[in-house]
Amino acid sequence: MIVGAVLSAVLMIGWSSVQQVEGSRLNDRLCMEARRLATQPFEDEALARLEADVALKLRLGSARQLLLRVDAASGSPAIASAGWRDAPAPDSLNWVAVARQDAHSPPDNRRPERPPGPLDSSLDATPDRPPGEPADPPPGNRRDEPNRARQNDARQPRGFMEPERCALASFNRHGDNWRAARYTVGAAGSVVAADLTSSQTELQSAVQRALLWMVPLALLLTAVGAWTLASLTTRPVNRLRMAMKRMTPQALDQRLPSKGEDREFKALIGDYNTMLARLEVSFHQASRFSADAAHELKTPLTILQGQLELAMGRTENHIAPSDLTSMLDEVGRLTAITRKLLLLSQADAGQLALHTAPVDMTELLDALVADAHMLVAGQTISAAIARGLLVRGDSALLRQLLNNLVSNAVRYSLPTGVIRIEGRALQGGVEVIFVNPTVPIAAVHRGRFFERFFRGDPAHHRAIEGSGLGLSLSRELARAHGGDLTLEPSQTSEVRMRLWLPQ
Repeated sequence: MIVGAVLSAVLMIGWSSVQQVEGSRLNDRLCMEARRLATQPFEDEALARLEADVALKLRLGSARQLLLRVDAASGSPAIASAGWRDAPAPDSLNWVAVARQDAHSPPDNRRPERPPGPLDSSLDATPDRPPGEPADPPPGNRRDEPNRARQNDARQPRGFMEPERCALASFNRHGDNWRAARYTVGAAGSVVAADLTSSQTELQSAVQRALLWMVPLALLLTAVGAWTLASLTTRPVNRLRMAMKRMTPQALDQRLPSKGEDREFKALIGDYNTMLARLEVSFHQASRFSADAAHELKTPLTILQGQLELAMGRTENHIAPSDLTSMLDEVGRLTAITRKLLLLSQADAGQLALHTAPVDMTELLDALVADAHMLVAGQTISAAIARGLLVRGDSALLRQLLNNLVSNAVRYSLPTGVIRIEGRALQGGVEVIFVNPTVPIAAVHRGRFFERFFRGDPAHHRAIEGSGLGLSLSRELARAHGGDLTLEPSQTSEVRMRLWLPQ
């Protein structure tokens, strides 16, 4: 749009300049032809040929765009074009005299002698002489002619301007604009008029024909140049964007080189590398803290659980006090949380060890559905699992992944709801859908399903067991196997989880 606006402005200014230049040239040619007609006699029967010749010299399309008029010394028209009958009389026009320096003057501005002609009739035959200077000798005596020429040239001032006996005027004829030049030689003279409207129309047509290929070519070259310049300018930004796209927890040590870049992009790349370095340090510190904390908690929790079980076995009649049973349950819960945190920290650091082998997903789902039938309390489980669902992965981790999803569906389903589990093969992978009815869940809570330790209301209470790590761990396990776990759009009173694993 900017280039188009600038191009339009340039074309308008250029068109105005072309019109001015062409108008000035036309004025010069009109004066030249008017002078020629006034100083060179011709016969009446040669008018048609003369009109064609003058039209050609004025660069007009045809003789119909031309009007000629040559007045004799008596003032009556000696010869005139037929178009002057419905044109204004020359004397009624507003003539503006043209004064200019003769283009044929020698470098010292002294005009050379010229043979006598019709133009000399209107000039003074005798120039002004200082008092006491003798008159010029008769033409027959040429002895002192060089001295007289030098004296006359000495009296001419430098930069002498001879008045041009040409005047210009404009008039309207049949709705068209005309430009006329009048040249006078004493009582005689000539008038040459040209149709401006027709000449401007032809000039405009010629310019339009040129612009038909010039404007598209200019726009094409501008577009190619702008695209090339933009590509070269944004190359560092594109490199930065691609680097951001490739950034993963395992590639935080990558840095962008700034050698050869512009100063502004060097600063941008430097800030990006600094930010990436801080992010790498923070990420490694967080991952190391989670792993270290999980490792440190795992040993004392295991010892504590063993001591509680031993204490419960030593009680009389093997009846454990309720406090010991409750403590053992809490220790088991803390142990499960610690195990999940350890797996999450390993997944974040990209260090999750996978012992891959062919896994029959159909067999795993059948076993989990059979176990779920013993866990439900009033719910109904509907399973539609295709046969021969094979993937390649870690059997233990996939079992834990599916167990988390099944137990999550059973735990948060309505007491009389129907839990659906569907498994089928797709192109390039296996899809498993888990659907369970639940109390209405707001959209803001749905958007936080995979946040760690998040348990939205009304599930955030101790009546329902859970730590808020099951779904986040399940998604990390799915992504570690090259798949993904997503929450599909559904009604507010229904949760629909989709697990996809590649073959």
